Amino acid sequence: MVKRRFSKHLVRAVVLIMLGVVLFTVAPANRAVIVAIPLPAASPTPVRTPEVKRPNPVRRFFSSMFHGIADVFRRPEPEGPGCNLPPIVMLTASDSLIILCRRGQVSPSQSCSPKSEVTLSASAVGTDNELLFTWMVTGGRLRGDGGKVTWDLNGLPDGTYTASVEANAGNNLVAYDKTTIKVAHCTDCVWGESRCPTVSVSCPSGADSKKPVVFEASVAGGNWEVKPSYTWSITAGKIMTGQGTTKITLNVSELAGKSVTATVIVGGFDAECTGTQASCTVLTIK
Repeated sequence: MVKRRFSKHLVRAVVLIMLGVVLFTVAPANRAVIVAIPLPAASPTPVRTPEVKRPNPVRRFFSSMFHGIADVFRRPEPEGPGCNLPPIVMLTASDSLIILCRRGQVSPSQSCSPKSEVTLSASAVGTDNELLFTWMVTGGRLRGDGGKVTWDLNGLPDGTYTASVEANAGNNLVAYDKTTIKVAHCTDCVWGESRCPTVSVSCPSGADSKKPVVFEASVAGGNWEVKPSYTWSITAGKIMTGQGTTKITLNVSELAGKSVTATVIVGGFDAECTGTQASCTVLTIK
């Protein structure tokens, strides 16, 4: 009985061994190939991996709350390089009131302003850039450039006049300022010269009938505020150009062997003025 059982187990073992050999021979593609993987070289000085500490949620909550409150009071940083604010410009004048005599008048008591000019000065803060100043006035004349100019108010009627300045720092950074000056008439002014003018006319003593002849009037003295008018008359020939001005041109082509006289009357002055008329004669016309 024991022998039969042993034989049975031996036969089973032999069959299994033969089946394994057949499978190994018939199906080589299914065999697993074991490849040796080289191990990484060991570090000569092993470094210990630092321990990662988990954040404390309570601490994180209070820290974010603190930074949120602080950001409200923190000044914002400028966007981009440089300052983006325009400069501040201040305009000052050496005088705010000018009391003047009219042109041709003087003040015996010297109670008027000694001069009709005002110095305008512009200064700017808040920028390191080189500034370009542009000036404008509502009357009078400006001299100079840059941050300081001279404003001449001579000859202006009574009133208030404005001067303004623009300071340009570049990159569209512009600032403005303005000031006003009052001009008034001095009450004790007198005329320094006669209000009546002296009129004269000049012309050549001889002329060629084939060429035009020129007569010219000049006015000296008188009221400077008057804009004179000129009316010409001639004894012969024909006025080509200049009627109503200080100079006329005559056509004397038909006046050979004769003479011609031109007379001018200057208007616009006081009625009591005399000497507002003058003449000149071309004696010989060839």
